[in-house]
Amino acid sequence: MMSEKTFHQVAGELLHHEVIVITRQGNFEGKLLSVGNDVIVLESRQMGGRPVKLFIRIEEVVAIYRAERRPPMGPFGFMPMGEEFEESSEKHEIHESN
Repeated sequence: MMSEKTFHQVAGELLHHEVIVITRQGNFEGKLLSVGNDVIVLESRQMGGRPVKLFIRIEEVVAIYRAERRPPMGPFGFMPMGEEFEESSEKHEIHESN
């Protein structure tokens, strides 16, 4: 019989990683610093770029999971123009001229 992990076991595995915490009050993203009996401590940079420690009551947590690394984004949320895109556009121009 396969036993399910408790919240504290899962959260313990995510310590010192970037996580997303979904609560009844909203979603929070940051580095999981601590897991206590009643609260978790999350360091978030979403509020003005400065690190802020958030104390979230465990009873409010709906889900917690490791955040995926996002590719760098440009100023308007688009990916910046990289070499692979420049090369593909140059190839397209070469084919059009032939």
